[in-house]
Amino acid sequence: MTQLIFKMKKLGLFGLSFLIVGNLLVTPMVYVSAEDGNSSSGSNEQSEEQKKAQEALLEKAKKQREIKIKAAEELREKAKTERSTSRENYKKLLEEAKTAKEDKKLEKSRELAKELAEGRLEVLKKLQSGEHTKNCRAAAKAEAVTAINAVITRLEKDQAEAITLQTVDSIRTKISDDIIGKNHVYIAVLPAVRGMCISDKIVGLVEGKLATIVTRLKADGLDTTKLEALLADTKAKAQSAYAAYKKIANNPGATTYKADLAAAKTTLKAAKSSLSAARDEIDLLKETVSDDSTSSDSP
Repeated sequence: MTQLIFKMKKLGLFGLSFLIVGNLLVTPMVYVSAEDGNSSSGSNEQSEEQKKAQEALLEKAKKQREIKIKAAEELREKAKTERSTSRENYKKLLEEAKTAKEDKKLEKSRELAKELAEGRLEVLKKLQSGEHTKNCRAAAKAEAVTAINAVITRLEKDQAEAITLQTVDSIRTKISDDIIGKNHVYIAVLPAVRGMCISDKIVGLVEGKLATIVTRLKADGLDTTKLEALLADTKAKAQSAYAAYKKIANNPGATTYKADLAAAKTTLKAAKSSLSAARDEIDLLKETVSDDSTSSDSP
């Protein structure tokens, strides 16, 4: 009987020892499994944070673009308002010149010529100071200012000559052929300079910020062939638009200025369309990077 009890105690101790050893073997595996789970969770959280950060940057860039577009629209509206006000003033002066008594017609015609030139010179000097050229890069701004200065020089000469003319008819000819006809400040110079700056800005964007993005995407192992083709097309069209607008700015009195402006506008619109497609392609490639990152982090 005593021996039986002794054997049972031995078996009990053995079973207890086996249980303890078994727990020691299993517990580390549980810990490792838990650590793997925590690591995977941490990676997923990091990936989500990166995705949110990218989305925030894209949203910020979008808002900045909207602000710039709004500012450009406000500037155009301001120019339209000023032009409208000038028109009203000129109409009044023109009416006064037409209805003036014979001994006052010459004086009123000279006043009209002077005001027409002054109004245009004021607009050009604002252009010269950077109201419409502040977004131009240095080289483009220098070319725009050269074109503006040439028109200013012409107008100042025309104005000085107009007020010395001795007949109403000669002043009217000076106004229609030279002050207005050779310069077309509102309908040629203004849109041409604006177009030069917008076109040049697109070229600068392709050569700078977007080129950096291409390099980064390539480093991530992505195929940027389509993106690079779109950016090359954007740059070529923007450069073509710039050259067309520059030609108009340098010769605003050309008989073909209306057709030239329409062609330049169409080319710039095509450059913007290509740029938009390039931005869409960048977004797709960034999504690919984000998706690949999420997949690689998944267990």
